[in-house]
Amino acid sequence: MWRRVRYVLLLLGLTAIATCPAAWRDFRRKNRADEARALLAYMADRVKAEHASRDGRLPQQSVGPTPPLGRCCEQGGACTVDKTWWQDPAWRVLGFSVDDPHRYSYQYEVVDGGRAAILRATGDLDCDGVYGVVELRIEAGPDGLIKQSWRSEQPLE
Repeated sequence: MWRRVRYVLLLLGLTAIATCPAAWRDFRRKNRADEARALLAYMADRVKAEHASRDGRLPQQSVGPTPPLGRCCEQGGACTVDKTWWQDPAWRVLGFSVDDPHRYSYQYEVVDGGRAAILRATGDLDCDGVYGVVELRIEAGPDGLIKQSWRSEQPLE
């Protein structure tokens, strides 16, 4: 008897979550926000590879935000693939481009006199004019090792 009650309660709970619009919107935003961390991690791998091939120096040319901020909302919430956005020489040095529809604008910014860089994803997931930012700071140490630190501001916006 108790087992049946548990299953019925579980089924009711899952049904409530699935049909509740607010819960569904929250799930979609969290799922969309994963894009930023995944692509920044990929960009960090590209920066590390460049760092290794440059005798311990990070790429020194800043670039972005690409595409321009707000472009994804102008296109209905997701930017279509446009290979011309990624033709800037700085993006080409990094070997970075986004080849699928995406919701963030990406940036590589050189800081601290070239000893560090900030990889940034800026997006407005619900197109309400409030931007969320996810950043990954990369610092090249004197021993040649790279230190990474993540930071985010309103990542679900």
